[in-house]
Amino acid sequence: MQGIRLSDNLLYFCAAFLLLIGYLFNLGVQPLYLEEPRRTIVAMELLENQNFWVPTLIGEYYYNKPPLYNWLLIAFSKLFGGFNEFGLRLPTVLSSFGIAALLYTAAKRYWQEVPTAMLGALLFLTAAGVLLFFSMLAEIDLFYSLIVFSGILAIYHFGEKERYWPLFLLVYLSCALGVLTKGLPSFVFTAVSLLVYFIDKKRFKVLFYPAHFAGIALLGILLFAYYSQYAQYHDLSRVWTRMLTESGDRTVVSNSLGDFVSHLLLFPLNWIGDMAPASFLLLFLWRKDWKSVLFKQNSFVRFCTLMLLFNALPYWISPGTRMRYVYMLYPLACLILAWVYAQRAGAPSWTERTFRILSLGILAILSLGAWVLPHLPELQFMLTSTYVWALGTFVAMGLCFWAVWRKPQFTLPILLIAFAIIRIVFDGTVLPQRNDESGGQRDRALAKRIDQIVGDAPLYTAYQEKVVAYTTIVYLNRLRPRVVQRKDHLKKGAYYLIPLRRAPKNVEILLTTVYGEKTKALIKL
Repeated sequence: MQGIRLSDNLLYFCAAFLLLIGYLFNLGVQPLYLEEPRRTIVAMELLENQNFWVPTLIGEYYYNKPPLYNWLLIAFSKLFGGFNEFGLRLPTVLSSFGIAALLYTAAKRYWQEVPTAMLGALLFLTAAGVLLFFSMLAEIDLFYSLIVFSGILAIYHFGEKERYWPLFLLVYLSCALGVLTKGLPSFVFTAVSLLVYFIDKKRFKVLFYPAHFAGIALLGILLFAYYSQYAQYHDLSRVWTRMLTESGDRTVVSNSLGDFVSHLLLFPLNWIGDMAPASFLLLFLWRKDWKSVLFKQNSFVRFCTLMLLFNALPYWISPGTRMRYVYMLYPLACLILAWVYAQRAGAPSWTERTFRILSLGILAILSLGAWVLPHLPELQFMLTSTYVWALGTFVAMGLCFWAVWRKPQFTLPILLIAFAIIRIVFDGTVLPQRNDESGGQRDRALAKRIDQIVGDAPLYTAYQEKVVAYTTIVYLNRLRPRVVQRKDHLKKGAYYLIPLRRAPKNVEILLTTVYGEKTKALIKL
């Protein structure tokens, strides 16, 4: 019987399969935290109010984000029987694999190389910031990145064929969906991408074709359809004022010179770290003809490079930028790096040796570092299972180390398999730990204690001050028949979560907790 022959494609398929497991394994275990509760509360209140146009947060108008992502969370809550952690986070997983699928499809179409296309998709899914953080959160950014990346690809796909009607209609559809997800940044991505593409192609006059104005009209119609509904319930000017303020807070105008210089230096370094191991392939750009590799050898690579550079520029000079704001540009970087790796034969020989040594070093650290797991105080609740995870990780990383040592031509796909395994180990150790003891777990436990005291009686927060974590509010909303809202006018017969210092005299304090270094109280009038 003939054995299975080792190849890049087979190894890439193994990495993809392990990543699928890793992205789903224990996805719903850890409690909601960071921005997840905020997104969930808005979705819960949209559903309870039966008003899907006007977002609110604990009963107050919420201006920071339009509700498209919250609509998606509501849809998944219907599919999964409520606002549970797995269902809330699944859209992020699907968005991540959606981006990878688009990336693969585009690379395969324009390069006619399946291994390079698979590599590009896997580089995105294994990027450290995505793999070990944002892909497991019920957050906007990867869903928004899918929308923006789709619009950017549409420019090239239809622009090369000079099919301007579908180009502009799809680009402005993407822009409208982006605006309804995250607000003003979509206008910038759309304008920059269109200008850069048509100026580079020396077809600037296309921007004055009827098709372009039709696309703008579509954008206007879609935004008018939503905001005209919103205006029936609330003052529309407050929404746009808040969006402008939020965007302006991140620019150089609203930050000090020191913040600007620091961000200018650290932003590229943070990007490189956040994209590891894909960023390791920058080694292969260390060649005399790097400009030719990026700008002359292939028109799609040139497009990706220009889109990456010009769309990243506004964020590079904006000190308030976080890496998640540019996740829609990571697929472009992964496409470029996959191409650079495919052309590595033209790079100096030392680059391949250095990459292999770097990979062996990482695998050795991961293999030996596995034995730290049983000794971490945070994992002691898992008892002997930490030794199983440690042994399994040690063996898996050791095998990867041995494979790279024996088969240096497969260094990169084996390294990607190792990162996929690390995600599974992370899921099996860190996520259960967060469920056992973390800020989110304590907030969830507090919600249960409050619910046991209050039962089905009316419960509100009072005064402008934030009284408890949004995580607590989410779990209270899940336990109770109605969502918790804010009521500043206290009335008898209801329970209130308030700052302790503002509790009325002679009222019984049913429970106290500390939030934001201040004591809060549960009272009943």
